[in-house]
Amino acid sequence: MGARINYVFKDSEAGPSVVLYSHWGQDVWEQDIAAALMHAKPRMDDHSYATRMMISYLIQHNILDETGFGIYAISNDTWDLGEQTVVIDFTDNTITDNVTVTFDNFIQAYGLAPV
Repeated sequence: MGARINYVFKDSEAGPSVVLYSHWGQDVWEQDIAAALMHAKPRMDDHSYATRMMISYLIQHNILDETGFGIYAISNDTWDLGEQTVVIDFTDNTITDNVTVTFDNFIQAYGLAPV
């Protein structure tokens, strides 16, 4: 069992994307991503730093664990990853699950603190 989810960090139209796989993150992914976006906000214009900051935030309590998370790369035309997949798109500052929402609107909807 588990609550599997893949977070795709897209920072270009053509290149590969970084994926963070979470074995247990599906149940609270909206709040987790909103908090990670708020954490990375100071470096949002530098996609490599923002991606690293978001991943660090998401895995902060499990950083040394053997299981629970994985990181890999995929081509930008591969979105069917077998479990729920959420795209964090730095090219247009959106989050896409079943619908696409801007970063700011996503934080407003799911964040625990004001933006």
